Amino acid sequence: QTQDQCDDSCHQNTDCRAWVFTPQAPSGFGSCKKGEACCYLKNGIPSNVTSTIPKIASRVVRMSYGEDSAHPAIGIRSAPPLGGLATGTIELRGDGTLTAWTVENNSPAGSAKLPKQKHAFFAARVQEGSKTWSRVLQTQPEGAVSGFGVSQLNFGGSPPMTRLQVKDALQPNVDISLFGYGRLAAGNMNKSHHPAIAFSMVFTNKGSQPVNVASLFNLPTYNENTNREGTVMSQFSTDSEVACMSNCTANAGCGSWRLEKNTCSLIKEMPYYEFADGVNSGTPVSVTKDGSQCVRLDKRGTAAMSGGYALCGAGTGAGSVTVGSGSKKSFDSFSANGFLNNVVELDDSISLSVNETIEAGKTTTITIVLGYYFPNHNYLSQILGNQYTKFFASATDASQQLLSKLTDAVSDAQAIQNPLLTSTLPVWMSDTLLGQLHHMRSAMWFHDGRWRQWEAYDCVNVDSVHNDGERHIPYIMLFPESTKSKVVGWGKAQLPNGMIQEQLACGCMGGIDSKFEHGCGRVMSDVSSMYIVYLLELLRWNNDQDFVKEWFPVAKKAAEWHISVSTFHNLPYKLQTTYDVLALNQYETCSYSAVFHILAMRSMAELCAFMGDEAGVARYNGVAKTAQESFENIMWNEEQGTYMAYYGGNKTIMSDTFYPQVLAYSVGLGPLVNETRLLSHLEMEQKVNFDGVGLQILTGRAGHTDPDIWMMANGDHGALLLQNAKTKADVEKALGETESPFVRIRTGLNDVWNAAGIMRGNYGRFPGSNYFTSHYGYYMTLWHTMLAMTKQVVNLPEGTVSFDPALGTSEPYQLPVFIPNVVGQLENDGSEWKLCLTAGTLTDVTITVSGKSAPKGTLTAPNCVSAKW
Repeated sequence: QTQDQCDDSCHQNTDCRAWVFTPQAPSGFGSCKKGEACCYLKNGIPSNVTSTIPKIASRVVRMSYGEDSAHPAIGIRSAPPLGGLATGTIELRGDGTLTAWTVENNSPAGSAKLPKQKHAFFAARVQEGSKTWSRVLQTQPEGAVSGFGVSQLNFGGSPPMTRLQVKDALQPNVDISLFGYGRLAAGNMNKSHHPAIAFSMVFTNKGSQPVNVASLFNLPTYNENTNREGTVMSQFSTDSEVACMSNCTANAGCGSWRLEKNTCSLIKEMPYYEFADGVNSGTPVSVTKDGSQCVRLDKRGTAAMSGGYALCGAGTGAGSVTVGSGSKKSFDSFSANGFLNNVVELDDSISLSVNETIEAGKTTTITIVLGYYFPNHNYLSQILGNQYTKFFASATDASQQLLSKLTDAVSDAQAIQNPLLTSTLPVWMSDTLLGQLHHMRSAMWFHDGRWRQWEAYDCVNVDSVHNDGERHIPYIMLFPESTKSKVVGWGKAQLPNGMIQEQLACGCMGGIDSKFEHGCGRVMSDVSSMYIVYLLELLRWNNDQDFVKEWFPVAKKAAEWHISVSTFHNLPYKLQTTYDVLALNQYETCSYSAVFHILAMRSMAELCAFMGDEAGVARYNGVAKTAQESFENIMWNEEQGTYMAYYGGNKTIMSDTFYPQVLAYSVGLGPLVNETRLLSHLEMEQKVNFDGVGLQILTGRAGHTDPDIWMMANGDHGALLLQNAKTKADVEKALGETESPFVRIRTGLNDVWNAAGIMRGNYGRFPGSNYFTSHYGYYMTLWHTMLAMTKQVVNLPEGTVSFDPALGTSEPYQLPVFIPNVVGQLENDGSEWKLCLTAGTLTDVTITVSGKSAPKGTLTAPNCVSAKW
């Protein structure tokens, strides 16, 4: 091999960070032979040393993706998904484009999500006297409006909202911002399940004269860059999507159409569409003006993509609403006149405009709502329907109802956002917690009331229990009924031997499971155990006593199954875990599984206590005690001061061994293991496993390298430290050891709303990059870190809610509080504590903070309760 070939080899290997080449190797190494040319590839940058080997050469390869390479601005890679809960979403990106459309029941079991659509855009117009300014609110618009974009857009957003501020070189003395938002109301799934998005354009006249302002929304009538395969009825030559669409619409037997390379194909069926660059497709459609405020686009048929859109507009004054069709015609008319021609015909788009006059120094808001209504939600060929058809009759209905409730929509969003954004949490943490609500985009709420969710869009199984557990805190807090729906599904799929099955449909590494809601998967340590934990959480946090009584027999059978497979020193024997890639099930037992077993037994004992099952309390507490003693005896490495990752792995340290202990603290069970040893383990975990990007998942395993960052570990590490914190310094240390990968996502990768399940560690040319599976829930265990900031313990059957922040009584703080259906903020000013709710009600409870209680009573938002120190 030559030096140039060595350089090429390093560039072709993404793990290679540097290389060393010698024409004569001093000794044999790997495939290199002494005296022959050899190339050594390095996954890190070695220290410089002086060598006596003749003609030796080395080089550091520039990182392709890291600190020395630029990343797009925030809002370009991802943005908050806009749309009602479990109704599909659209992203309004930082460049003004609308992309990642899933409102047409797009999913891994249906059509692909839609990419950027050039005919989807907003425009603004300002006229002062004879001077007119009109622009598309995109930095690089395409198609008929190419060249009419703005110089700059300043982006900001937190679910369920996005904001774009216009900064244009020729902009008149009027400030313009565009806000996109949907419904998200804590504790109210029905209100949140609203298939519509409001787009409010805010104009502030900073001049001394009145100005006329106008807003335009242009909506495409077909799907760009999509292909549909089916039975071709006929074909003809054309370069016009409108001609192709018109022919299909006029043919009663046409289900869809495709335009590819100037050939229009009319297709009998309405198949799901897939991404195809340069190919456009669609369905037969009709467009109509719908009353004085709306324009409607209907897509014919009964398939998952059948349904429609509606644009409805209103302003804060006596605005003039006009409609039109065709991107070029609409924008030209809008630019020239500030209104449209009120002629709606089949074209590449429909559009709606609202214009108003603003006096000097005043502000006005023009809102256009996009309603969507696609009733036939599918899973492959099965039509399961959307729950929202029970609340809305059409896209126009959905649009008009949101238009009439804009103030409520903003207030509901602020009730969730403000306790986080106005808190004394670090900005990276509050912003990340809110950003994690983007995960709700993958939810499905079917017509029969079942709430289901994909593990991820690129890991296509449905509701894996262990993955759901890692992401479930915001769901159980904001919408506990969604969690209960899953618990019912898992319970119904329980095997006769008591094991809770991993998930309700399989398919992560293969195709989509042809069956739905049948139970399938692997034999795991963190599935049946997590099912038991769910019931305890629902009991203590949500006071779901009747629900727990109904599903208690399922939990008890699951507990007995857990005992039956815990045959290695009374610990689980060779069970798989959520950390499947690590293959911990090859060892007799692992610490992660062992602690989950202890958690399951302790949780089951508490459920038995609630049920009055004294024999069960004694049995499961006894099993837990025996398992804990065994765990301490065989898994503790005294020399290193850590628990082994697996039996026999003396030097191994697994960063997320104690995730089940995090769950135990959050539900109020206290320690499952020796806390002195736990803190020693966490100290060594940080010392050995932290690589500058985050906590490597596993170190010390002979013959293996496991250098990547699984996104649960850092948040859980911080939660454990906070639960054991006693001082402000302890809190600062815990947060400092938590933040690295979250800061990396937020201000390094600038990809807040598309976190990966696994990041690359600090090695190779892609350090700290998103590595494996997108829109994933691992990093949502950070919600436990938030709970640990207040050491919140909720036990509603006993009527108690307590907090014991390590910051104590003298240190001022404002910390968020989330309890199922309840949101608020806990405040200390040094003289008293105060709990103020922004959503929900706490009924007949005693609230205690740092040992000081307020009188028992009921607290309803937006009220507060307090007590003097």
